[in-house]
Amino acid sequence: MEIVNRPQIIVMKFHTIISTAAVTLCALVATAQAELKVATVNVTELYTLFYKRFDTEVRLKEQEAQIKAEIKQREDKLRALEEEDQKIQKKYDPSLAESQVKKLRDQHNIKMNEIQAARQELQTYVQRRSMAFKELFRRDMQVLFSEVQQTISDIAAQGAYDIVFDSSATNGTTGIKVFPYVKASFDITPEVLKQLNAGAPQGFDPRAELERLYGSSAVPGNK
Repeated sequence: MEIVNRPQIIVMKFHTIISTAAVTLCALVATAQAELKVATVNVTELYTLFYKRFDTEVRLKEQEAQIKAEIKQREDKLRALEEEDQKIQKKYDPSLAESQVKKLRDQHNIKMNEIQAARQELQTYVQRRSMAFKELFRRDMQVLFSEVQQTISDIAAQGAYDIVFDSSATNGTTGIKVFPYVKASFDITPEVLKQLNAGAPQGFDPRAELERLYGSSAVPGNK
């Protein structure tokens, strides 16, 4: 059971949908380069290589695995009760005495009550834990992206930039990049990433962490 989408998907949700106002702003930049200092930053890359996201995602994966294990326990309990009821029903035979039929019927009714209670418990547990996990996921992602946002703002202030665009933003309808081409000289991603990872443990290697979490196919440049 998938409790929630994988954390990296949240990157797509983080991108602001470019509005008419943003398009107008782009035109303004083109006609007022002497007055505005513009930079770009790749938010997807920042999140992907941010050292704190790895510990967060490991913890979330462990929490999700625990929830799935607890759900399985309840599913196994329900399945066992259903199997017990099937055994009771198989004991029925038209040749049985009325007293024996009544005994089987009573056993069946008791077991059906237990099955109904187990089903309700499973449904309630799944709903409650899924909602709690999604809220935990949302809060943790918000913390990570708030730090990314703050670091971008800090670097922009240090460089006296007037506007910083997300070069990885895509159109929600077409999936095409909002800024298909940006001059490399505008890109401040390396500066932001350096500051974001200033507190990373010694020897931190984001590529190795990506492979550990998601396999070699998740590492940029690997097939």
